[in-house]
Amino acid sequence: MRSAMLLGMTLLLSAIPTTTVRAQHSDSSEEEALALDALTVVAHRQPRSLSEVAGTVTVIGASRIEQELAFDVRDLVRYEPGVEVDGGGTRFGAGGFRIRGVGGNRTAVVVDGVPLSNRFAVGNYADSGRGLLELGLVERVELLRGPASTLYGSKALGGVVSLNLLDAEDLLYGEDQAMRYELAGSSADDRWRSTAALAARRGDVSGLLAATHQQARQIEVAARPVTVPEDRLDRTQQSVLLRLAGDFDAGRLRLSFDALRDERDSDLRALLGQGRFRTTTELFGDDRNERWRLLLDQDLAPGPVWERGQWRLWHQVSDIRQDSFEARPLARTPVDLFRRFDFRETSQGAAIDLETSFDLFGLDQRLGYGMELIRSDLRQSRDALETVIATGESRPVVLGEHFPLRDFPLTELTEFGAYLHDEIRLWRGGPTLSPGLRFEYYELDSQGDPVYEQAFPDTPLTDLDSTAWTPKLGLVWPLGSGAEVFAQYARGFRSPPFSDVNIGLDIPQFGIRAIPNPDLEPERGRTLEAGVRWRGASTRLDLAVFRNQYQDFISTRALVGVDPDGILLFQSINRDRVRIEGAELRARQQIGDDFGLSLAAEWMRGEDQSDGRSLPDLSPPQAIVSLDYTPSPVWRFLLAGTFTRDQRRLLDEAGDPLFAAPASAVFDLLGQWSPWPDLSISAGLFNIDDRQTWTHANVLGRPADDPTLPLLADPGRHARLMLRWLH
Repeated sequence: MRSAMLLGMTLLLSAIPTTTVRAQHSDSSEEEALALDALTVVAHRQPRSLSEVAGTVTVIGASRIEQELAFDVRDLVRYEPGVEVDGGGTRFGAGGFRIRGVGGNRTAVVVDGVPLSNRFAVGNYADSGRGLLELGLVERVELLRGPASTLYGSKALGGVVSLNLLDAEDLLYGEDQAMRYELAGSSADDRWRSTAALAARRGDVSGLLAATHQQARQIEVAARPVTVPEDRLDRTQQSVLLRLAGDFDAGRLRLSFDALRDERDSDLRALLGQGRFRTTTELFGDDRNERWRLLLDQDLAPGPVWERGQWRLWHQVSDIRQDSFEARPLARTPVDLFRRFDFRETSQGAAIDLETSFDLFGLDQRLGYGMELIRSDLRQSRDALETVIATGESRPVVLGEHFPLRDFPLTELTEFGAYLHDEIRLWRGGPTLSPGLRFEYYELDSQGDPVYEQAFPDTPLTDLDSTAWTPKLGLVWPLGSGAEVFAQYARGFRSPPFSDVNIGLDIPQFGIRAIPNPDLEPERGRTLEAGVRWRGASTRLDLAVFRNQYQDFISTRALVGVDPDGILLFQSINRDRVRIEGAELRARQQIGDDFGLSLAAEWMRGEDQSDGRSLPDLSPPQAIVSLDYTPSPVWRFLLAGTFTRDQRRLLDEAGDPLFAAPASAVFDLLGQWSPWPDLSISAGLFNIDDRQTWTHANVLGRPADDPTLPLLADPGRHARLMLRWLH
């Protein structure tokens, strides 16, 4: 199956163009991309041209998602140096985005303006992930690099990823009815995905119904040693989106419902017979992740004190259940083990963003202001059962832990933020100064219950409340001829997560215990960034340098000592200072009418200033060079090379070596054919020479001798195909 798919797509890519029909509604022209100054919303919470932003923003539209054959969030940032997606091993899904080396719930992910839940993980058996959407229903993505707490609160210490789902207007193009169908496949994991969307308009009312279904298996990595068994995975995912919108005098009012269900059945083999699994012969996972959301929002017509604005109300539920089945016939007493992890987060929120323009003291100003209130309820539990194979006797005790139990108490979170953000043009055609300020309030309320108190009777519950003011100051100075320089100073803030404040974990058989930290301080960050942008008739250049300084960085479950009984104690603690600095470069040169050459590169270095240790969180320097060829509006080809430097020696907090990926060079060939105005076919051959490479965030923190490392490599040589039909 995989070989046939590879052969078919390779032949398609090598085909010779035979038609010159122009595809409608296409924004793939690179000349247009050079001439237009793309709009972004994420940087100011209101539409702005990229040239007006004092910072670094990347906008990824639907056409780029299609052309680059991006099926999931990892594919989305394939050609974005400095942005990665944390991995969840061979069993679990994506953990979240890592921007400029900062991840671990420190990057805000918002969908249609609504923040997604945080990630929570416990050992090898439980990982909630971030519930990231499959890209079949995503129409647009914006990446904001660097602290954005002034506009997005404590979740945005590292940056913001904003995803916008498909809307009826994205299909209708002024028509009364439209349909889009998409079929996509990848030989890397035997993935097939089908997406259907129907939009209609009657007068001032429009509606959308869209759904996606996909199936996939484990990733076929390059150069897997025959001595390393392959972990098996069967994955099924469905998502649905419904929207109903109406145009009124007060503005466009929209009601949306979206839901996602992700099911994974895994057969984990690589760990068997090693370490703590030396007596284990079978380990299976049965995981389910369900998320649904109801959203009511409105784009406001101009009012008495605003020119534009939007408000939104939402209710969101994330429900996760992960079951593990383990056979230990080689143990001193042969047993079967069953483990269950449940995690549920329910949140309600309200937010409003407004903007008005005025003249004060002869200075043109655009003032943005708004507020956001979120209330979340978190509930987590673990259960387990140990069954003696010889007798069939079962008991709820595994490794000395008595079940059921909770790793943290029932928790209520309240988050409130209010912000002001001004843009002051100092003189006509001159620089724009953009000061901003946010007030943030965070409250964590722990609620005792019999399950938690029985497991940890001597552990006091900790409540927490904190406030912060996060200022920002930006400057954009036009130089003329399509060039401008920019600079910004911003402060970031991150409240201590619930799982770090009130963690409770005690495994007597392993001699480890995690204890709460009621004195945990919020993380704080300061960033300085400066850059230059230039857009010519056929050339574009973007250069940015940055320096981020973090204080009280939270190290989750760090080893803090040994108690009198010899038990290793772990606790989330604040690190004194962490520094990250780097540079990013983007350049593009149009060569004649048909060719274009692009470069994207990043370099970073970081240090834990308390001990001088290099930060293992940072990805190695990387450059992506691509050559595109567009002989006609019907055909487009892209050859991309990704060059990554080898990593320096990495050490964990105890001084033990971590895995450091070697240098690599990977080449991809992509093509797109649009034989008719409503049909496009995209195909790609990736990792052409079948090299073994690793994405840094997928192996972050792994010991150098981790037996699963070969399975965490990037996909080997594989092909992808996507067919999209508009009607």
